[in-house]
Amino acid sequence: MSTASPFSTGTPAAGRIGMAVRGFLCQNIAIGCAFGGFGVAAGEIKSQFDVSTGMASMGLAFAVLMMGLVSPIFARMIGSVGLRRTMLTGIVLSGLGYVVLAFAPSIYVVLAAYGLFVGVGIAMFGSFPCSVLASNWFQPNPGAALGFVNMPVMVALVPMMGIFLIERYGLSTFYLVMAGLHILLLPFALGVADRPEGAARAGDDAQGSTAHAMISSRAILGRPIFWIVVLGAGGLSAAGIIGVSHLVSFAIEKHIPPAQAAFLLSVMGAAAALGSLLVGVLCGKIGAVNTLALMGAALAGSWFVLLGTSLYPLMICATLIIGACGAGIFPAVNVLGARVFGVDALARVLGLFTLYTLPMNFLLPPAAGVLRDATASYEPVVGVLIAGSGAIAAMFVLLGRVMARQDAVREKVAV
Repeated sequence: MSTASPFSTGTPAAGRIGMAVRGFLCQNIAIGCAFGGFGVAAGEIKSQFDVSTGMASMGLAFAVLMMGLVSPIFARMIGSVGLRRTMLTGIVLSGLGYVVLAFAPSIYVVLAAYGLFVGVGIAMFGSFPCSVLASNWFQPNPGAALGFVNMPVMVALVPMMGIFLIERYGLSTFYLVMAGLHILLLPFALGVADRPEGAARAGDDAQGSTAHAMISSRAILGRPIFWIVVLGAGGLSAAGIIGVSHLVSFAIEKHIPPAQAAFLLSVMGAAAALGSLLVGVLCGKIGAVNTLALMGAALAGSWFVLLGTSLYPLMICATLIIGACGAGIFPAVNVLGARVFGVDALARVLGLFTLYTLPMNFLLPPAAGVLRDATASYEPVVGVLIAGSGAIAAMFVLLGRVMARQDAVREKVAV
């Protein structure tokens, strides 16, 4: 009887696990410092530079914007100079960004540091390249590894560290400590290798059914399935951001005490770490398309529960599911991208996916706020989330059936 682990491939286990750990650490430093750190730094930025809340909150928005814009560029960089050099450059760039933040003389320098240094750096060593690393090393079933690498543990830990440091030593010290974390990461990133020694670079298929040659960005954009994934997975991602942005206000509108409403957001964040790993395992068991369909249905059902009840235990359960699903979208897109376009095209696919989902992720969360203000209620907003998530689930169910038929035809031709 086989006792292979979910991370098992044909390469030595120590090498695979080592790459997964490197990806996990890089992703967590990149995302944890930026997203986890900004939440506790925003208030201090506002008071230190005497700016509005909107201006103070623009730092992270600029980082997200730059991440989306430059990802296709660094997809090409990964293909030409490799993951190690790309990720090391990103770590240095992001680390320098936090040094600039520590000594920034004005809010404009703060915004520039977040956009040009931190945002660009994350694109080079964050979730996107780390997922490529996991996919390269854990073929033919990278789902569990992708889930592990994308577990956002530091998003929960950095805020606690930040509160302690800012209260006692000030914002500059907090930013310098985050720069120090980047320095500590460098030795781990030095050991990054694109793929196992001797592994084929082209023609490998994520599921072993079809060979893929390296394809161009134009060819990827010309495939209807790419746009289906952008619309579906991008819509689910935007729904997750809307949840993070508006959950507390929605709960307070339902007469939940503010402290309990804030705890729901903590529950959502805690669920993200487990959800990433769970979704990765599910992708290996039932396939990425079916997993995305399941996540869409789960999101629709969870928001339906939140809309229909004020019972706090039920709201906690629904929030757990929303948090878990939100963290699992990117790993599922990774698995599906490798399945459809081939492992060697994955960096290019993910870069284009990040770019073309940027408008939804950037515009829909504030649009939800506009809809709430126009109707004086969150009920229409949640209604749109339920309908949209349900429609996306149905779309992925249909896509799964089409792909199953295509696989069956290929098998008959092969025989």
